[in-house]
Amino acid sequence: MKKLLAVSALVMVMAVASGFVVTSADAFWCGTRLVNPGDTRSDVLRKCGPPDWVDSWEEERLERVFGLPYSRWHGGRNWGGSETHFPRGAIIYITVEEWTYNRGPTQFQRILRFENSRLVTIETGDYGY
Repeated sequence: MKKLLAVSALVMVMAVASGFVVTSADAFWCGTRLVNPGDTRSDVLRKCGPPDWVDSWEEERLERVFGLPYSRWHGGRNWGGSETHFPRGAIIYITVEEWTYNRGPTQFQRILRFENSRLVTIETGDYGY
């Protein structure tokens, strides 16, 4: 048991000494700064600088919302003791931006997708140019 603990401790020390860092699969490094989903556009600009390409558009989405209680639709009776709300849809508009960072021919491009100024996905593209 002591030998297993010693080996585990040695592996941990070697991992830390070698600079091995576990990061999220959908995060990436801009120099020494880590960019993660959930960051704002201003955070990414501060960490990475301006992107090489920006594409933006507006999307229309249907979002489920709950309106009047269901019992009001049936003459005010409350069947079962709890109020159930009648679902309906609402159209919302989302501003979408895709930023592309080109890190040169030896590295992959990074495509960052923002929705309403929040980073939602990070994709890896082809090699840069």
